[in-house]
Amino acid sequence: MGKTNFPIPIFIKFILWGAIFFSATALTYHIRWFVPFLTTKISYVVPNGQSPLIWFLVQICNNLIFLFVEFLLIKLFSKFQQTGFFDKECIVVLDRITISCIGLAILGVIKLGFSNYNDIQVSEINPVSGLNLFVRFLTNILVFKEPQTMYLLLATILWTVKQFVNKAIFVKIENEKFI
Repeated sequence: MGKTNFPIPIFIKFILWGAIFFSATALTYHIRWFVPFLTTKISYVVPNGQSPLIWFLVQICNNLIFLFVEFLLIKLFSKFQQTGFFDKECIVVLDRITISCIGLAILGVIKLGFSNYNDIQVSEINPVSGLNLFVRFLTNILVFKEPQTMYLLLATILWTVKQFVNKAIFVKIENEKFI
């Protein structure tokens, strides 16, 4: 049996459009579940220990950011296919994706901050238990529950790529002036 050569650009566009479909579907369902929650204050889809209002708002914002980033990636990929390199417009797209990654990390921290609110007894907080609560929260942010570190790492990588692209554009412009 021969190897099937699947064109990479078509595969990447297929993945991006599939991600848009899934993000749009998730957004639709979260909004669909959020509206009845506003009227009845009952939700059967919110995980235990989560504040339902915060959970719904964070999920809806996350899906909106995912859709925004996916459309930006399609724009970036299409521009790269047309020209074969990144230009100043692509740097703006990379900036927006980097800011979106930081926004996703902040939303995750907000969601985590409002999770397990039943575990906290405000009347019994002293310096030792407050420090313990802070360390537990910080450990959950960085290690266990949410992918904040992944979003921040991705933002750092994208910022580094943007710096490289900036330098490459500068060198290209200098070379064009020289020729």
